[in-house]
Amino acid sequence: MSSNPGVELKGGMYTFMSLKLHTSDMDVIDAKLADKIQQAPTFFKDTPVVIDLTVLEKMESEINTLLLLECVRRHNLIPIVASTIDKSSPMAQSIALPLIDGGVSRSIKEKTSSNTAEGSSEKPDETASSTIDVSPDVDISLSREIEYVVKTPLVIDKPIRSGQQVYARDTDLIVMGPIGPGAEVIADNNIHVYGPLRGRALCGVSGNTSSRIFCQSLEAELVSVAGNYRMLETIPEELRGKPAMVWLDKDRLNIEPL
Repeated sequence: MSSNPGVELKGGMYTFMSLKLHTSDMDVIDAKLADKIQQAPTFFKDTPVVIDLTVLEKMESEINTLLLLECVRRHNLIPIVASTIDKSSPMAQSIALPLIDGGVSRSIKEKTSSNTAEGSSEKPDETASSTIDVSPDVDISLSREIEYVVKTPLVIDKPIRSGQQVYARDTDLIVMGPIGPGAEVIADNNIHVYGPLRGRALCGVSGNTSSRIFCQSLEAELVSVAGNYRMLETIPEELRGKPAMVWLDKDRLNIEPL
């Protein structure tokens, strides 16, 4: 009897592009998609995307989802699922895609300070939170404690080869070796590469516009910060193969020598 199981059904984590809609105007959507795709047409070709309807739902907008999907596919993107805050809404029900919960998780949460009350013998956990200073002219009853959840950076101490993908969720990515052509590194925050960067590097993929890419030798096929892309052929010749930093300033992608 063969030991081959035939199929396996199990959980996994995959990284997909998200197309978040801030308007229901199809002409605007079409134009904005065309503008974004032309930045890196090869990279986007046949890329699976999540259609994020959450903003439109909050705005109580209406949109022709059939025309929306046709538009997305016309730009060589492949819609695979829709993100919604209400699976029973007319918009969610009208889109011919599987639905997933689009609830937003928070990494920073506000709570009323309880361990600073008079007579309390407990001390704040300084490793997990930071307390806001309250100036003398502010009512002390309005003080709040902000808890910051800071994740340890993901450190990769070996080369990342062609075809491999690494994703640092909710944290920085530090790569101690080279990143080969065809490889892809992704992070919600910053990316640091202590070696040649020859593949693709995408930071701030969850929308962190202050994230940056740092590398010792910029030879990337593509770099991206919060969805803003530059291909190798658009990188200034004098910066190729040199230590560089990639960052975003008001939707303008900047590349500077280190």
